[in-house]
Amino acid sequence: MSLELIKKEIQRFLANPKSEVLCIKGKWGVGKTYTWDQLLAEAHGRNGALALKKYSYVTLFGLNSLEDLRFSIFENTVSGADLPNNASLESFANLIAVGSDFARKGRQVLELISAALNRKAVTDVLLKAGFLSVREQLICIDDLERAGKGLEVRDVLGLISFLKVKRACNVVILLNDEQFGEDRKSEFNMQLEKVADTILTFDLLPEEAAQMAFTGEEKPVQTAIKPLLCQLKVTNIRIIRKIEQSAERLAEILKDHDKPIIDQAITALVLGMWAHLEPNKAPLEFIRRYNGFFDEIPATNGQDTKELEYAEMLRGYPYTSTDELDDAVLDGVEAGYLNESKLIEVAAVISSRNKKADGGDQFGRVWRDMYHGSLSVDDTVFLDALFDSAVHDAAAITPLNMNSAIKMLRENGRAEQADRLVEKYMEATSDESLEFFEIGKHHFTVQDGVDPKLREAFDVKFASYKDDRDPFDVLKAVGSKQGWSVADVEVISKLSAEDFELMFERLEGELLRTTIETVSHLGNSVAQKGGAIRSAVREGLRRIGRKSPLRAQKIARFGVRLDDSQDQDTPQIKDVAVLE
Repeated sequence: MSLELIKKEIQRFLANPKSEVLCIKGKWGVGKTYTWDQLLAEAHGRNGALALKKYSYVTLFGLNSLEDLRFSIFENTVSGADLPNNASLESFANLIAVGSDFARKGRQVLELISAALNRKAVTDVLLKAGFLSVREQLICIDDLERAGKGLEVRDVLGLISFLKVKRACNVVILLNDEQFGEDRKSEFNMQLEKVADTILTFDLLPEEAAQMAFTGEEKPVQTAIKPLLCQLKVTNIRIIRKIEQSAERLAEILKDHDKPIIDQAITALVLGMWAHLEPNKAPLEFIRRYNGFFDEIPATNGQDTKELEYAEMLRGYPYTSTDELDDAVLDGVEAGYLNESKLIEVAAVISSRNKKADGGDQFGRVWRDMYHGSLSVDDTVFLDALFDSAVHDAAAITPLNMNSAIKMLRENGRAEQADRLVEKYMEATSDESLEFFEIGKHHFTVQDGVDPKLREAFDVKFASYKDDRDPFDVLKAVGSKQGWSVADVEVISKLSAEDFELMFERLEGELLRTTIETVSHLGNSVAQKGGAIRSAVREGLRRIGRKSPLRAQKIARFGVRLDDSQDQDTPQIKDVAVLE
């Protein structure tokens, strides 16, 4: 049902002086309560648009009895200028002020029981008796599906019917009926049909959800994420706003980079947060190894049905595979924070890579237009174009996508071109970091299968890689960014306990703490050479500690004692941006 139709029906309900029950169903977070509150406030500000002049909003979350519900309806009643606002101590005081019908009746009750009960008991009885004053008012019952175990849904619906028939109230029910489960849902719908005069389903289009979530003048980040949200069919307002907040932070971190880098990072963020916050969609694990060019070829790829469904969800989304920048963004989504230093570092790598490829996307266009987008292109024309575009854009193509191109050529009788493409790719990526050539760092799947010639070329490059950096500079860099690369691990793993002793003594200030903590956690990690690093780091610290009692106290702060049996792991401290 469109948002405009829903709004018109709610506005009609608010202006109706006759008793009525309206039910609005929809998933959590789609904007039911927000829209209701907004239209109530607007109606309150227009003469004649609101028929009833008293209002009570009640959430059933945590309520466990009808007595609690009756009291909550009275307790949360507001009127007059307070009506569009939440109930407060002031509005409650106005409700039971001297002169009201309830106050006059309350005094009589008070005189009868005050002699027998203490002041608190009198107050409790008086307030619970307040339900007698609930009549001819507007009532919103929210979170029906979250009512406590002691509060049966049929009893709530019975009370709502009573309020409509006997107290001349207009009642709106807001709920997510999908949470009842199939066994209870049919029974609930039968009972609801008897009570509700009108039932609306709050099921917005993605464009309507984005419009509702983005208030005021549209910001650049909102403009960037809106088409991505619509492509993924995101309609949960809470999720949209969380994505918007995180995208704003990500754009701020990468503000010194070109627009294509920011757009790529935001594209990965929207996709990652959608998957993370709606886990019934494509999982993050699938997104990391998603191949937008090859995942739509089940006959070749041997995918199972579930993965084909995931790939179908991502059809048309501008994400073809995961590179280092995407990985850093998805790591942030999974961990709940954005690692600013890591993002800036990998963004510089991707930016440099794009410039080498002249920022072109010939490779992507060949796949989209000539393979997936046409049934009339001749095989020879496509394969020639695939080879030429892969050579042209080689510096900017991820290993996952390049592997797809090489396999496509090899499996279609173009083995010589496939081998030449491997050579061209290695030439174009010759100045990449060691981490790039660790084949296990890329998200290949069993279905993908790495082309043997490409794997061999990567293994040779990895084994022959030479790192001429000063080990002390590497150690300081690791401490400064509080993270490490594969190349960093290779350098640090060659350091002895004596090396660590001398280097730690050269460090000063905050860098001393962050370096020791980061390298210690590297030693505790699952990195292949972590165990050797751990032993050397701790022995290096002990060598320092043996030099004086005060130095022994200092190294104890890092969980290291002169007696290695008393060592403790130290907590990791990160400089991060928290994802909202």
